[in-house]
Amino acid sequence: MQLGHIPGITAQQERQARVRAGLSAAQLEDHRLAYHVYASYHAAAQHGEAALLLDEHYRCHPAIADIVNGYCYAGQLQVLTDVRRQVRAVDPFGAADPAPALGWVDVPHGESARGGGGQSWRNAAEAERVRDTVDALLARLPEDATVGVVTPFRAQKEALARVWADEDRVRVGTVHAFQGGQRDVMVLSPVATGNTPPRTTHWVAGQVNLWNVAVTRAKSQLITVGSHAFWQGQAGLPALLAERSVVLGSGTYTDQDTAFRAEAGSGFRQELSDRLQEYLGARGITDLERAAVVSGHTADLLFTADGANTAVLIDPGPQPDQDPARHLRLHHARGDLLTGLPSGGAGAKAGPVTRTIRVPAWRILAGDAVLDPLFA
Repeated sequence: MQLGHIPGITAQQERQARVRAGLSAAQLEDHRLAYHVYASYHAAAQHGEAALLLDEHYRCHPAIADIVNGYCYAGQLQVLTDVRRQVRAVDPFGAADPAPALGWVDVPHGESARGGGGQSWRNAAEAERVRDTVDALLARLPEDATVGVVTPFRAQKEALARVWADEDRVRVGTVHAFQGGQRDVMVLSPVATGNTPPRTTHWVAGQVNLWNVAVTRAKSQLITVGSHAFWQGQAGLPALLAERSVVLGSGTYTDQDTAFRAEAGSGFRQELSDRLQEYLGARGITDLERAAVVSGHTADLLFTADGANTAVLIDPGPQPDQDPARHLRLHHARGDLLTGLPSGGAGAKAGPVTRTIRVPAWRILAGDAVLDPLFA
């Protein structure tokens, strides 16, 4: 789901090279070697074994990664980002901190226009708000934090690139220029708005790979600058981004974890949670949350006991097609990511996670005597 290559030759040049080599168009097509159309990946996928999905993700805050995980990868990514090592997200306008990982600076009255020579598109009002946002971020972020400004349109990139020409912490580019890169905070300028020709809007909104790359360049925070209502009315990934993003500058923000809820899981998993909650309740633990989200990471149960918060991960065991060793490694890795994160407030009391307990399903089914050693 990454951006395709941009060929450095024309179709005519490739045809001339093919003729000189004595090859037919059908031969190149059969082997996916027509460079103007295919990348080397296509040739490998055509003639190699099944593709291997690189499904362990360590870059983005989970709230950011979740957008593309569900939309582009059918939830197959294992998001293992250690948010404790990330730059803390900030509100560029100082309304409230901590700020959400997904923020939106609304530009309700911007208009798009053709760039120089009638090429590409730009949005002057949006560009002005991008400048304000980045300058405010630079003033509030740590001195070693990096900021990126990304846009689908070259004309907008050219309008913004000159602003921070002498600022090493800021990089401005099109989405293609950022592929393979990352920044602590990314500011996205989508440009299109109400007066943009529908054909252009539909094109940019439908570029799933482009939005996938643009969103996942951000490590700790992604701030989109544009018309919030306009993009909410579109389809696909940009509409999902608008839905999940919190409009900045509106005062105190509700913890974004309350909007980013964990799935309750299968009926079997819910049954295991029911039994474990009953077990804890019998021991006087009532400050408890089910399917809790802790800085984007999920826990089956979160409870407060003796003033400390404990996260519980229920392990139902590997699926028949899963490698048991990898399953166990990933389960422990997810548990390690929770310790020390701020949590609670919606059942459990607010405070950091002081410990994480992995509970195999068989222990829950076996009964209290087998569970007791884990919660002692």
